[in-house]
This record gives sequence, structure tokens and C-alpha cells, in this order.
Amino acid sequence: MTQKSEMEMNSLDLIGFLWKNKKILIVIGFVAAIVSSIVALIIEEKFESTVTLYPSKTSSVSFGEINNEDQTVSKFGEEEEAEQMLQILESAKIREEIILTYDLINHYEIDTSGKYIYTELNETYSDNISFKRNKNGAVLITVMDKSPDTAALIANKIAALYDKTKNAMIHDRALTDFNIKKQKLKKLENEMQALRDTMSALSSLGVVTADAYQGLTDAMLKASDKKTKDEYKQKLHMTEKYGSLLKAFQIETEFLSERIATLKSSYEQAETDANSFPSHKFTVEEATAAEKKSYPVRWLIVVISTFSTVLFTCVLLLFREKIKELELK
Repeated sequence: MTQKSEMEMNSLDLIGFLWKNKKILIVIGFVAAIVSSIVALIIEEKFESTVTLYPSKTSSVSFGEINNEDQTVSKFGEEEEAEQMLQILESAKIREEIILTYDLINHYEIDTSGKYIYTELNETYSDNISFKRNKNGAVLITVMDKSPDTAALIANKIAALYDKTKNAMIHDRALTDFNIKKQKLKKLENEMQALRDTMSALSSLGVVTADAYQGLTDAMLKASDKKTKDEYKQKLHMTEKYGSLLKAFQIETEFLSERIATLKSSYEQAETDANSFPSHKFTVEEATAAEKKSYPVRWLIVVISTFSTVLFTCVLLLFREKIKELELK
């Protein structure tokens, strides 16, 4: 017998088996449809609200003279930033604030006398609130709730908490960086002031710069009275004695000025990071209260439940039929 013939025989046997047990299958299918319809009607309706976000590439205002494209605040984030956004959205800090703000223990009707209150609460939270990336790289915050208004409120609140949470994380480090640079800048400015005070003291003694030395010599030679010549000689003497020191202070002042200018730019950046509260996201679409329920899809529950019950019944009947055949051998 060919393989094709065997397949045809098996098909005929299956059709015959189903026809033989059609009454049982029809009754069970009918009962399953009624029961699943009742269950589907009992299941609590839920409404879905979604917020669509894109992370920003950077949210810090740069004080550098040269900025590359990734440093602009209008640059959309990519996969790395999206993954970071998902991690923050799923953090315990945001979850705890949402639970407290909307009293989700009572809202989700968690049994407070149970042994695992917070385990059940967190599981229910995860069942109703989800975060994922779509095919375009956007991050979706999806909330299911029995109240359409609450679903929208929670979704939008989570989106707002993303900025708050990320800013808190950044400020913890930025504030330390800012304080260190502030102290360093203050130290350099004090050093600069000390140098200037010393140079002023030298100038008051008559010490002049190398550029002014020749002019001072010429002025002494042209002086008509002895008193003026003596004054110029005193200045020349002090310059010869301390001029090299003044020159060293000038060089150090120029070097210190460059360090202060560089640190000031870095200081301004740190000050901005420590005290600003920028947004780290682009909101494509805010959540709104849904007009139609999203769950349950009752007809689908009835169809799947009925089909599954009939299929399971077929398996049991086939199993019983096979046992009977084995007993007759």
C-alpha cells in the first residue's frame, strides 16, 4: 500500500471517528461555549492607554566652543539611550511612587492580610503596566486598568517621572563634580589674587617690566634735576634687583589665567548639570482615556475555549478507543 493510500485511509478513519462521536462532541462544544461565554462576561474589563516616547541623545547644555552633532539637545537617542530609558522606567523608584500616588494596593484589591502582599502587588503591577520598544525604536508605556481615566493618568505620570528620576540620578554625581570644581576654581583665583598683590607690591617699590626698563633709563638720562634722577636710579636699582622676580610672576600669571579660563568653562558646565532640570525625552503622543475596552476579547475567549475543549475531548475519545482495541487483541 502506498503512503498516499495510507494517508487517505487515516483521513477516512478520522472522519468516521468524528462522525461516530458527533453527538458527544456537539454537546460538549455547546456546553463549553456556554461556560466560556459566562466566564468571559465575568472577567473584569480593562482599558488601555499608551504614551509614546523617544529618548534624547543628550539633555545637557554644552559650554564648549566646538560641539559635535551628538551634543545638540535636538538629537534623538538611539538604541543605547532607549535601553537606558527602559531600565529607568522599570526601576523600583518609579514603581513605588506610582503605587503610592494611586494607592494601587487598594485599587488592585490586594489582600492586605495575605503573606505575600508586595509580591502580589508587584506581579499585578507588571501584568498591567508594561514598557517596550517598537519597530521604529520608540519606547511605549502601556497601562491597562479597569478605569480608562486612571490608565491614562498612570501612563502620563510614569512619563513625567522618567525625567524626575533621571535628573535625580544625574544631580547626585553632578553636584559632587560641581563642588570639586568650585573649590578648585576658588583656589586658583586666590592664587591669582596673591600673585597680583605681590606684583602690585613690587610695582610700588619701583620695579618695572623689561619693556619699561629702557624707557625708565631714557627718562633718567633726560632728567634735569638731581632729585628726579635719584628717583629714576632707585627704580632702576629695584628693577635690576627684583625685575627677574616680576618677570617670573608675569609668566606664572599668564599660565594661571589660561588654567582659570579652561576651568571656568568646565565649572559652568558642571553648574548647569547640577542645577538644571532638563527633559530627557521627546513625547510623540501622550496617553488619553480609551473609549473602548481592550480586554477581554470575549468572542476570542469563547472560540479558543470551545475549540480547545472539543479538541481535548477528541483526544480522550481516541485514547479510549485505542484502549478498547488493545483489550480485544
